[in-house]
Amino acid sequence: MKTNRSNRKKFPKNTNFWRAFSLLVCLFSFNACLLNPIVHNLLFPEKDPSSKSLFGLLALLASSNQVVELNHTWAGIRKGDSLQLEAQYFSYGNKTDSTFQWSSSNNSVATVDANGLVQSIGNGKVWITATAADGWTSASSDITVYTGYVYMSFDLNDSVGRLVMDNTNGQLLNPVTYTAGDGPTGIGVDPTGKYLYAANLYSGNFSQFLINQSTGVLTANSIPTYPAGTAPRNLVITPDGRFLYLASEGNREIRVFAINADGTLSFLSAYPTVVPHNVIQISRNGNFIFYNSPNLTEIVSYRINYNDGSLTQVGISPSFPNGGSGFISTHPNGKYLYVASSPTVTVLSFDGNTGQMGFVDSVFHGLSINGTAIHPSGSFFYLVHINEGEISCYTVERNSGKISLSSKLSGLVTNLRYMVIDPTGRFAYVAYNGGDLNLFSINQTTGELTLMGTVNPGFPQWNLTFL
Repeated sequence: MKTNRSNRKKFPKNTNFWRAFSLLVCLFSFNACLLNPIVHNLLFPEKDPSSKSLFGLLALLASSNQVVELNHTWAGIRKGDSLQLEAQYFSYGNKTDSTFQWSSSNNSVATVDANGLVQSIGNGKVWITATAADGWTSASSDITVYTGYVYMSFDLNDSVGRLVMDNTNGQLLNPVTYTAGDGPTGIGVDPTGKYLYAANLYSGNFSQFLINQSTGVLTANSIPTYPAGTAPRNLVITPDGRFLYLASEGNREIRVFAINADGTLSFLSAYPTVVPHNVIQISRNGNFIFYNSPNLTEIVSYRINYNDGSLTQVGISPSFPNGGSGFISTHPNGKYLYVASSPTVTVLSFDGNTGQMGFVDSVFHGLSINGTAIHPSGSFFYLVHINEGEISCYTVERNSGKISLSSKLSGLVTNLRYMVIDPTGRFAYVAYNGGDLNLFSINQTTGELTLMGTVNPGFPQWNLTFL
């Protein structure tokens, strides 16, 4: 075959050749190449609009060796306070000068200025994002804005209570009690901090309260109670504050309620669960509900339809041993679930898009369980052992989600119940259904708990929630 010399002489005009050549150069010099407008035009001529999506993909690859790091990847800010975020830009491991564009995912919760100063506005969660000058590389900080109120249910005394956290030392002050229904157990607040609900086990209804934004004081809503079904237990609320999901122990179902503009509830629908279970959980992204399966040895996931609050079952976890009720905690990154039952903790992977779950690990503890909690950093996981008067602390391996026992606090009273951790991760509070509330400080390096003392909130506590 003869060579066409005329074509050989004209090869520099061959568009395909130059596209391939430019792409090769890009592999060795990502940003310098792909963000160069000349190379951009060679690779993606304007006559082919579909090439824009390819450019976006390649530019994303270009930023794979660029990283933005923040001085806080998570934080808790008391409402009204501010936090200075700082960003650094690294290219191929080397710190490089860059300007940053700052943004907030919800300005009603917190705003951020051009210098990374975050100003908290209202209760809730928000992502603050810093985007580098290249327009592609970014990092976000998970911020929780809180007011420092601890609310609790007093099931033996038909009331709920409020305490105020001292932000400097974690002590709980100014206890106040409010009349509720018969046997309040489950308790929760909407994300904006305007409404509180207590599920009354024996009277089969909700107590509905308004929360004073300045003081945390509760007052009965315009409709003070609302039917909840038979033996209502624990409840969860969607991040947007529109729907409430209840574990109805007596009806053996998940009951769905709409939260109206005035904070009152309206019943929407119910989903049979066969078993009278009291623990319900919601995913970190707010798109799924978790509940025990009928045989109590799996977790079932349901997708939330945000048009009407309805649920659709989408996943069943691998089986795990369960000699108790099974408490579910979710990792802050949303990728892992921790199912604490007797005698093990089962770690599950979780797909936030599909609701599917997979087995990661099983850790034997051999004790009783009545509560779990995860540190807001995601680095520590806690088990409350109701009969032994102990709390176990596990460290969490961030890449795999696996846990390992690091410390155990013994010598506490028995009949410990639920545990909450303040959004700054410095303090933990554990309900005691026989007397005073337990207060702990948290070692930020090891997660170890130190008992700071107790406080009398008015009556023995069953459950807690933090606002």
